[in-house]
Amino acid sequence: MDRRQLVEEMGIARERVIEAVAGLSEEQASKRGIEGWSVKDHLNHLTACDEFRFFEIGRAARGGSPASRDMDSEQADVLNGLIVTLRRGLPMEQVVADLRSVRERVLEAIAAAPEHALSGEAYGDFPVDGSITHDAEHAAAIRAWRDREGT
Repeated sequence: MDRRQLVEEMGIARERVIEAVAGLSEEQASKRGIEGWSVKDHLNHLTACDEFRFFEIGRAARGGSPASRDMDSEQADVLNGLIVTLRRGLPMEQVVADLRSVRERVLEAIAAAPEHALSGEAYGDFPVDGSITHDAEHAAAIRAWRDREGT
C-alpha cells in the first residue's frame, strides 16, 4: 500500500470508530460489556495504541528499532489493562477528542516519514498499517454491543 492510500485508509478506519460511538451518553459509554471493557475503555486503548505508533514511526524514521518489538501477549495485556484503568475516569468528550487528535499526529508522522519507515519489516508485530484492521475490529465490537444493548 502506498503512503497516500495508507493515510486515507487509516483516516477512514478511525472515522468508522467515531461513527460507531456517535450519540452514546457518558453513562452508556462507561458501561462495561464488551469483553469486560466499556466503549470508553476501547477508545482509550485505541488512543494508546496510536500514541505508541506515533513514537514508533519516529524511531523507524531515525533508523531505530521499535521499542515494542519484543513485547509478548502477556505484557501487552498488562499494559492495556494499566492504560485503560488509568484513563477510565476521563469524560467521553475528551476520550473522543484524544482519539481524533492522536490519529492526526500519526497521519502527519506517516506523511513526513522516509520510505523505509513505512515498511512492515520496520515494526515487527505492530506494523504501521495495523491500526486499519485494529480500528475495524473495535468498531465492529462496539456496533455489536450497541445492537445487543439497543443503544
